[in-house]
Order: sequence, then structure tokens, then C-alpha cells
Amino acid sequence: MTEWDHEVDVVVLGSGGAGLTAALTAAVSGATVEVYEKAGTVGGTTAVSGGIVWIPAHDRASDGALSVEDAMAYLRAQSLGYMDDELVETFVRTGAPMLDFVEQHSDLVFEVAAGFPDYKPELPGGKPAGGRSLNAKPFDLSRLGEWATRISSFPADFSNVGIDAETRARIHASVDSEDGDFCVAGTALIAGLLKGLLDRGITPRTEARAVELIADALGITGVRIEQGGNDFRVRARKAVILGTGGFEWDQRMVDAYLRGPMRGAVSPPNNTGDGLRMAMAHGADLANMGEAWWVPIVQIPGDTFGGRPRSRSVRLERTRPRSIIVNRAGKRFLNEAGEYNSMAGPFHFLDPKLGYANDPAWIVFDSLHLKNYGFLGVDPDGPVPDWFCKSADLEELGEKTGIDPAGLAATLTAWNANTAAEHDPEFGRGASAYDGYWGDTSAATTAGQTLGPIDTAPYYAVPVSIGAMGTKGGPRTDRDGRVLHVSGTAIIGLFAAGNAMAGATGKAYGGAGGTIGPAMVFGYRAGYAAATGQSLP
Repeated sequence: MTEWDHEVDVVVLGSGGAGLTAALTAAVSGATVEVYEKAGTVGGTTAVSGGIVWIPAHDRASDGALSVEDAMAYLRAQSLGYMDDELVETFVRTGAPMLDFVEQHSDLVFEVAAGFPDYKPELPGGKPAGGRSLNAKPFDLSRLGEWATRISSFPADFSNVGIDAETRARIHASVDSEDGDFCVAGTALIAGLLKGLLDRGITPRTEARAVELIADALGITGVRIEQGGNDFRVRARKAVILGTGGFEWDQRMVDAYLRGPMRGAVSPPNNTGDGLRMAMAHGADLANMGEAWWVPIVQIPGDTFGGRPRSRSVRLERTRPRSIIVNRAGKRFLNEAGEYNSMAGPFHFLDPKLGYANDPAWIVFDSLHLKNYGFLGVDPDGPVPDWFCKSADLEELGEKTGIDPAGLAATLTAWNANTAAEHDPEFGRGASAYDGYWGDTSAATTAGQTLGPIDTAPYYAVPVSIGAMGTKGGPRTDRDGRVLHVSGTAIIGLFAAGNAMAGATGKAYGGAGGTIGPAMVFGYRAGYAAATGQSLP
């Protein structure tokens, strides 16, 4: 018989958007709740993200209600048949009630990120004018007391995983008032949820890593936690909810499961598959294991976080005019301005003779791009680091990078001719409403916002590869987040949400917040079911 150190109704493991939403819902639903977080701060990947929540059906849009039918048509159009329709429809229908619930029981207030288009807006049911992406309004951190400094963050520098000042403006994550210590984006989302829990007397336990689920003949009964070199056992009278994130920082799992190279994670280095391993030990069925929330990354030489190499997502630099991405043959292989998740396919193209033909790759740009926009935090008139490979001509650029100069010259000849006509016949860059969103907003046309010649020396090239914001694979769940056994039945007492569960939308990535939206929805459903034993509508 297990000897318990103490007991509670619901144990939540992890403190990102999924975990905190689950904890809040369980507490409001009458359960006693404890939250355990392996890191020294709370918030997980959500805290360092843009903090946007993609909710595809709601009545908050300025131009009218967004329908379930349009949302389902849109997700089916990009899923390639790999999504679970029941789970996806549950997500779509639960999104709006989740927003209402969280606003009612926490200090979060959501607002539509006006004009932010879906990622594939031209597909059936897509929204080129936006309306489905919402963000948390700025939050005054002084309201959190001592917890104001205990939300996960990256060092304050030019690029907070792609969330620099211009990016914040484009995702509508800016502060209007100078009164108070306001935060935005993912920090604001976590802060609002955390305040709701603290107000209910629920204080997350940090530096507390879950290492083992404890079970009896009927199901999961509790969890063993490591903290400060000691172990203790917590009985969960009703349930344990996994909100521990994905496995992108466990190289062994990455190599074993992901469908192609993943050269670096932009999340904090805590997502090492803890929840996945614990669930697998009890026979959890798995799904979507080859997928991740893919994103192109750059890695600055010598840049680390938490003792691990740091990767940074790249948006503006690959989208604005006068830059392209090429492989070592000097050829383009994708729409550089397209949504980031779909870029994994081109980076993973496997040539029988060459291997991964598009890995490594480089962002190539010219002096006018640098003069007009700067690049990766380097000011237009600032000193250029050696790893930008500044070159007087394409031959020198080839010598410094290994890019075939003849191939690159042919690519630029075609590119410059096509951009003069504002047309990309190879990959359609500039044809989608999304393509121009991260481009030069002073241009008169969508194509003009992202297309421009590369013809003015010196030339530059920066290595770019495919990374991930998190992984999408994990235990298969039912519509309320109950983890399913390989036999198809639920594992009694075990739930999962966020990147700790098999991603409900499969390969699809609907729009900005397409990770956090489902995470919070299934955290909400899991928290309610864990606390009450019942299912939400």
C-alpha cells in the first residue's frame, strides 16, 4: 500500500496555458487543486510566446459571428485527413464558452487581434480579414505581488523568440498606459490565469518535477514528485492532469519520433517529455508523434539559455522585400513569407542522392534590405557580425557559405525579373493575405509588401533551419482530455492537455494562437471532468 505524504482532489502537472486553465476550472468546479511545475518559474512555453489564442468560432468579431461550419471546413481543408473530427469539433464548439469562463473567473480579458488573417486564409472557410485570433489585454504585474517576477521569460534583448517590438505591435500586444507595471503577450496571459488561482488560495509549487504516476488496480491514484533532492507522494483523490508540454528538448525522443530534422526548439529547455514517459508507462495510446509546431529558426553563435543552445524564430526577416531563402545549390524551395508550420515539408524534402536537399539553408539579402529594415536586431547603420557573411559579390558569398554561386546567380536573375512584375510563379509568394502581414506595410499591394529585387551589393547570408515551438504528439485522449489506454478505454484518473496530449488538429495549424487555443480548451474540459466526473456540452 502506498504511503502518501498528503492528498488533494486534483493534481495538475505543469503551469503553462493548458495547466493553469485546467487548475482554474477544477477549482471553480469545487475541487481542491495543487499545481506542480518543474521549472523555477511558472508559465512554460506559453509565457514566452505571443500569447495569442486561436478560437475559430465565436461572436466577438466586429463583422459578425464566426460559425462552427466555416471553422470545420477550414480545418478539414488543411488537415490532409489526419485530424480526429470529433475532437476538432469539440475544440471548435468549446472555444467560445472557454473564453467566457476564463474571463469570469480570472483577471484575463481577451480582445480580437484585428486584421490578423488566418494562416491559410484562401482555403474554404478561411478568414483573410482575421477575427479568430485573440490576445490577452495588458496586465499590471504589480497585482501579483511576489509572483510578478516568477513568470518564465527570456533575457531582455532584441528578439524574445521572435517577439521583438515590431512583432509585438503586429500582434496587437502593446501597452497604451504608462501607469503600472504592464506586461503583454504570453506574460499577460499567464499573469491573468495565475491571479485567478492565487485569489483562490492555489499557489503553484515550483522546482517540483513529477517523475512517476502511482496507480492501483483501478487507475491512477497519485504522483511522485522530486523537489530539492527529496521525493514526496501526493494522492490525487480524483485525477492527475498532465500539462507538462512536449518533448522537443529530449534529443532521444526527437530522433525517435519526429518525421524529419528539428534543429532547435524556441521554447524554454524544460519540455523533455516527462508527461509522455509517465503516461506511456501506464499503457497510454499515442498519436501524432511525428508532428511538431514547426518554425524556421536562426541560431546566433554562442547564444545560450539555461545552459542550452538557444534558437530564435524568424518572421520579419524572411518576409520583407529583398530577401529569399535558398539551399546549398542556390535554389529557392518554398514561399518564404508563408506561415511557418508548413515550412517543415520543404525543409524535410529528402533527395535519394543528396539527403535533405534543403538543410542547411540560408536567408540571402542585399544591402538595401539591411539599410531599409535592419536584420535580426542589427540596426541599418550598425556593425555587421561576421556570421552575416558580408560579401562583395556572389562568388565571395559562395566561398563563405558553400552556396553554389552559379545556382544563386540564376535564381536571382529569375527572382528580380519576377518581382518587377509583382509575381512569384514558383511558390506564389505575395499571393496570400497572410504573406504581406509581416512584410513592408508601407507598400501599396500585398505582393509589394514582400517581393523585391536582390541586386545591390554587398550581399549577405545567414543560416536558417527548421525548428519547433513544441511537439504535437502524445497520449491520445477523449473529448474531455481523458488519456486513452492502448486497449481504447480511458485510463481512470489520468487526463492531458496542451502539448502533453496528441494534438487534436493533427497536421493543421489554423492561425496565430493555433497552439494555445486548443491547449486552453482541453485544459478547460479536462479540469471540469476531473473535478466533477462529468462532461461539458
